[in-house]
Parts: sequence; C-alpha cells; structure tokens
Amino acid sequence: ENYRLLSKALQPLPDKYHGLQDVETRYRQRYLDLVANEEVRETFRARSRMISYIRSFLDARSFLEVETPVLQPLYGGATARPFVTKHNALGQELYLRIADELYLKRLIVGGFERVYEIGHDFRNEGIDVKHNPEFTVLELYQAYADYNGMMSLLEEMVSGVVQEVRGTYVLEYQGRTLDFTPPWPRVDWRATLIEQSGIDISQYTDTQELLRVAREKGVDVETGASRTKILDELQGHFIEPLLIQPSFLLDYPLEVSPLAKRKPGDPHVVERFEAFAATFEIANAFSELNDPLDQYDRFREQTEAGRGGDEEAHQMDLDYVIALMVGMPPTGGMGVGIDRLAMVLNDKYSIRDVILFPHMRRLEQP
Repeated sequence: ENYRLLSKALQPLPDKYHGLQDVETRYRQRYLDLVANEEVRETFRARSRMISYIRSFLDARSFLEVETPVLQPLYGGATARPFVTKHNALGQELYLRIADELYLKRLIVGGFERVYEIGHDFRNEGIDVKHNPEFTVLELYQAYADYNGMMSLLEEMVSGVVQEVRGTYVLEYQGRTLDFTPPWPRVDWRATLIEQSGIDISQYTDTQELLRVAREKGVDVETGASRTKILDELQGHFIEPLLIQPSFLLDYPLEVSPLAKRKPGDPHVVERFEAFAATFEIANAFSELNDPLDQYDRFREQTEAGRGGDEEAHQMDLDYVIALMVGMPPTGGMGVGIDRLAMVLNDKYSIRDVILFPHMRRLEQP
C-alpha cells in the first residue's frame, strides 16, 4: 500500500551469481564479503561458537575470567617486538601488550587459583598466512598444576571444541585429515632434532659453532643470530614439518623458555610444550617458573641479549620478581591461539580468513 525509504544504498552489491571473488576487496571491505558470501558468515558464526564453548568449559572448571592491562609500562611474557605509544599526561612510553602472562601470574600470587583471559595481544612483526600484528589469545593459569595437567586440559578442551562445532573429532584441513581424538602423541624436542638432523645441541655450547652447523644442514639463519633464534630456526626446519596430526612437542631447551621451570634431572631443559596441528603451533604451555632468584637471573640474561642487539629479548620486570618473592605456588600456564584454532576448524589457509578486519597496507586516498 505504501513504501518508505529506510536507507540510501548508493553502491551496487556484488554480482549475485559470481559473488565477491577478489581477495583484496574481500579483506579490505569485509562488509561486502559478508553480504555476498554465506560461507564467510558461517566461518565467523563457528568462531563465535568456539569461543563460547571455551568460556563454558573453563567456567565449569572454576576458572575465573579476568581482564588485565593492554597498555603496559613494561612488555613481557613472550619474546617479540612491541608496539610503542606514549601517555601524554604521565609523560612516559607505554607498550601494547605482547602477552597477558605476567599480570595473570600476579593474580595467582594474589590468591586466585584458576584464572583466564580471552583478549587481544599485539606484536610488531611481519604479516603472513599465520601471523597478524593484532591477534586473539586465550591465556589461563592454574595453581598446583604443571605442564602435564595443561596437556590434559588442552586435549579435552580442543577435542571438545572440535566435536561441538563440527560434530566429529576428524576434520579435513587443506587436503589433510586431522584426528583430534585424545590422547595426542607426545614428541620429545631434543630427540626429534637429533633424529631428523643429527644435531645434538648439548654438544654445541658455542653459539657461532651452532650457527655454522645449522647452516651446513641447510637452515637459513642470519649472521649474528642469537642462540635462541638459531634453536627456533632448527625447530622450524626439522621438527615442525613432522607435526601434522594434533600433537605435543615437549621438553624445550632452557634458552628459548625464560619463564618456564627446569625439568628435574636436566638443568638445560624446561617443562614446556607447544601443541601443533597441520604443522603450525596452536598452543604453548609451561610448568611456570616460580623461583624468584632463578627468574631474576634469566631476566638479567635476557637483558644482556637485548643490549647485544636481540630486539625480541625479554625485559627485566623487577615488580614481577618481587611478586614471586611473595610466593607463587607451583602453577601450570597455557596460551591458545584463538585465530589459529579457528583456521583449523574452518579449513582456512590464511589467518586473514578468520579475522573480521585483518590489517592491510593502507591505500593512498584519492
């Protein structure tokens, strides 16, 4: 009988038959992507269901959801370059957090025995199919647990997510069949490196010698790389390509894990694991280091590495050391990459396909 104009639509929608195919346009103008492609809308519905399940899973196990600072006077909890900003009123530099870890562990010291946070972290690093400078992470900490407890918790949670969202433990990801049925295989870091490369890192205490051997084995490591960087490149070259099925890579070298507890009987190894699926990391966990004197010494070593040119070295955080001096119980901690888990659940090759508004190089304005 009548009509009324509700909104001006001055641009035509994408062709209904062909949809919106141009990848650049899809990422830059996600609203068009969502309008044109039902599959894309379903991807983000699935991501939302995944996060809802994780919250329910942890809440049912008496974990307390908390919020910690995004702007921090010191960055820490990981080895990465930060984004730097300035607070005008205080006249001081601040950093966008690279991890939630050190604040969450302060809460364990304060008496909260199970805490978690789902939020954004920021790392000033390259952009590729597995990395976005702003990304979503679940971090959780549980008093009186260790990395074995974190393995069990992660297996149960992730397999439950897969079952909840997809109705099965078995998924197809980029042409590969992944089986998330627990228990997942456990893979020893050092033994696997020896098996795949013949390199026993305990025989190479000199960094330059380790660099030489790594290059001889075909690993592309830049001149002047720190020992931590060399070990990371060895892992990426020889070990990670093997980790197709959901699995745990465990017992890392001390040098690459400044916040993890040493493994009893071997002072050069820490109780740490990373969970992998389809050859890329989806989670990282430790038996948390709770010895304040050991932590102080490791921070000091990291500080020296930073002075030597390592831009990703961990900063000295004296307040965190003081918190440990108050007393932190034995604790298991874990970080889970929400975006990467969403990639696996939705069979997406690029992290940009599971982030609504991924970062892109700015176009010049007409």
